Amino acid sequence: MKRLAIVLAWLLFVGGLTFAVIRFSGLLDSMLVAGEPADISLGPDIELPKSPTYFLICPLEACPSTHRNAQSPAFDAAPDTVATALQATAGELGMKLVEGDGLSLELRFLARTPIFRFPDWVDVKVIPSEQGGSRVFAYSRSVYGNDDFGQNEKRLKSWMAATVALIGQQASPKN
Repeated sequence: MKRLAIVLAWLLFVGGLTFAVIRFSGLLDSMLVAGEPADISLGPDIELPKSPTYFLICPLEACPSTHRNAQSPAFDAAPDTVATALQATAGELGMKLVEGDGLSLELRFLARTPIFRFPDWVDVKVIPSEQGGSRVFAYSRSVYGNDDFGQNEKRLKSWMAATVALIGQQASPKN
């Protein structure tokens, strides 16, 4: 019995050490390739996967029929300002810009889950509103798996909150 416990402890140690080396050396990023995402059209007719591996933030009038969405915040800022703020706050959440720039109103990011580094694609489009200001259509989806365990929803809601806070800081007068 004691020998079995020693063997199991050794296997657990070796397995944990192997995972730590692979995880923190960046090997998981090269093993779990994101591939090229399909070209998509962000809007009410967006083609959504059947499995719950995505989440949307969108203006009410542009949201497709799904329960995996939330309404876009109304930004009291010009579209290019919102796009620049989205780009600035994305890095804080571990997202890497792969297409677009601060002046582009359409951006694509690669995000990875915190522990196992599964890749997710995030597309965002800043939409000027008729009342002035801007709205956002954002689509975050997993590359692997049949469930995202709420990661895409958490990512988009955190990102919108950080962007709202940043734009609010920029708009508030400095003393």
